[in-house]
Amino acid sequence: MIPEKMTAAVLHGPKELKIEQVDVPSCGSGEVLVEVAANGLCHTDVTYYEAKIPEKMRVYPLILGHEAAGTVVKLGDGVTGLSLGDNVLMPPVYGCGNCPMCKAGLDNLCQTSNMLGGNRHGAYAQYVAIPSRFAFKMNKSVDMQKACVAADAVSTTFYALKERLGIKPGDSVAVFGAGGLGLAALNVARELGAEKLYAVDIRDESLAQAAKLGAITVNSKGMEKVFKELKKMSGDGIRLAMDCIGYGSTIAEAFNTVKMGGDVAVIGFTLDNVELRAGNFMGLQKRVGGSWGCPTRLFPEIVKLLESGGIEFDVLISKYYDLPDVEQAFIDLEAGKITGRAVIRIKH
Repeated sequence: MIPEKMTAAVLHGPKELKIEQVDVPSCGSGEVLVEVAANGLCHTDVTYYEAKIPEKMRVYPLILGHEAAGTVVKLGDGVTGLSLGDNVLMPPVYGCGNCPMCKAGLDNLCQTSNMLGGNRHGAYAQYVAIPSRFAFKMNKSVDMQKACVAADAVSTTFYALKERLGIKPGDSVAVFGAGGLGLAALNVARELGAEKLYAVDIRDESLAQAAKLGAITVNSKGMEKVFKELKKMSGDGIRLAMDCIGYGSTIAEAFNTVKMGGDVAVIGFTLDNVELRAGNFMGLQKRVGGSWGCPTRLFPEIVKLLESGGIEFDVLISKYYDLPDVEQAFIDLEAGKITGRAVIRIKH
């Protein structure tokens, strides 16, 4: 039986997070009500918590959480293709469906998109309502308290590797930053056919996890010109690189790392200026571009990857918290006490 009230983590202002009882969301036409199992903890959650976003983007009160999985417990009018009891993965961002970007299959770039825990209530709550076409069914064999991190960390890196970088079997890939996003990138790259993986970070514990995924690791702490070390190690064989940190310096290192004809995807957010040698764009035919989230059309492929067992969640996830402890999880993430991803479990 669905209750009238639910427990949720509600943000009322900068760093004003309260665990409180709120109304269970209504399930409108074409929507499903999902009983949330768990959320991955993303640094974006902390960005909203600390109000490190433009003032015009701040919405209060706001239930945070955007990396979620759960079980369908109610169907709105007109819903087809889903049944009560289905386990689903929910994308953090989904588009309007009508604008040019959405019609081009790029609803991740929709200018009127919905973001769970961003411009609409998210999933640090016992229940969330979402349009049924954006609830992607998973086999019961998939552990939702682990698979939730695929909603963002895995999907973002999957899109970047498959479409923005065009990974090919046999490629060598360098990943800068072996946190939650970087570990997901290494895991996905391996599953998409990368032959050699390189992981760069300044934390030995993060690099130890990367090594479990088969990566050759480089601790760059205090190192100048990391790209020279990577070129030496690889015989200048790295075609693809990903910045999963968000520093101007690491983006430049990634650009210098890839060989002639190489490509770089920028996934980590930064406001830094980046200095790149212009001649390398033309003379070496290198490319660098951003990659934002993941179009929802790719989620069925991501679900298949989860169902195949291709994602090593025990490497990606290092800590679990319960919903009442979400603020402590934010503090631990900022203090560098979390290796990889943490998960916020939702009890019922």
